[in-house]
Amino acid sequence: MNDPQDVERRYRQFAETECKGYSDAYYQLALAVSDDGEVIGFIAGMPVVQPNLFFASIQFLTGPDAMPRSGAELRAFVRHRGGEIAHVMRSRRTQTNEVGRCAVLLPALPPGPLAIVEVGASAGLCLLLDQFHYEFGSRPIGDASSPVHLRCTVSGSVPLPRAVPQIVWRRGLDIDPINVHDEDAVRWLLACVWPDHRERRRRLEGAIGMARANPPAVTAGDLVDDLSAVLAEAPDGARLVVFHSAVLSYVSPDRRQAFAGVLADASKRRDVVWLSNEAAGVVRDVTALAPAVTDLRFLLGRTLFTDGGRRDELLAVAHPHGAEMTWL
Repeated sequence: MNDPQDVERRYRQFAETECKGYSDAYYQLALAVSDDGEVIGFIAGMPVVQPNLFFASIQFLTGPDAMPRSGAELRAFVRHRGGEIAHVMRSRRTQTNEVGRCAVLLPALPPGPLAIVEVGASAGLCLLLDQFHYEFGSRPIGDASSPVHLRCTVSGSVPLPRAVPQIVWRRGLDIDPINVHDEDAVRWLLACVWPDHRERRRRLEGAIGMARANPPAVTAGDLVDDLSAVLAEAPDGARLVVFHSAVLSYVSPDRRQAFAGVLADASKRRDVVWLSNEAAGVVRDVTALAPAVTDLRFLLGRTLFTDGGRRDELLAVAHPHGAEMTWL
């Protein structure tokens, strides 16, 4: 049993720092949870009390249009279908596979040709980043006919490329990859999109369609234990880039350090570019370069590994879903 007071604080903080001004649906529901002892008690009995997991589990059962809209509706739904919610919460984990983050990663990529590896790749949708269309303010990049259009508001002198770089090889690594032909797994991916974010849902559906037509290769494995084998497959003659977004926060600090160690070892054979897009504090050497971050923002770091040594840069602070970024 988790501490109900901790659950209350967590949902209120989620409302104020992650949802306010961005998702009115989840802002209202998260505040309602924080004021409802009955719902708090239900959540406290779950192994994982994460707001995104709780709300996604409900949306998985209802669809986005039938989600509870008020505290009273939420309490009634938990009373009526609590067993189903609990089953989903115990058997699933959040997997957003947010393609919007590719807009933040694009300016950080070195010139091609590239061999890219994504850890925590989920369904591998972000591995298709060269096939998306991007709009940075009034600056378009990429194929306008792509079913995935990503819009990112930028400030600062962002080094936008003239075109997306050439990617000649791509691989994903995930502890439990999602098969885009598995309708149940895809329904869970869609349930992890906040219900009032219709544009995010449309672009996710577009990326899923692209992956179904030409699936990127995603290997089941651990981001430390199995990474070396994946990196060894990358072809010579291409710049090797390893990237991730909202992944290392789910592993321990020791495993994060071990992950960086694998990249350092690989760089004794060839240079490795590491792009990290994570919350402050997750990648220690990038966080050390950061200004004070007063709201929820990700830090975009770029680390160059050469012959076992590393050089870290903090490139930008960005919205967790890629809606905007400030280049530093």
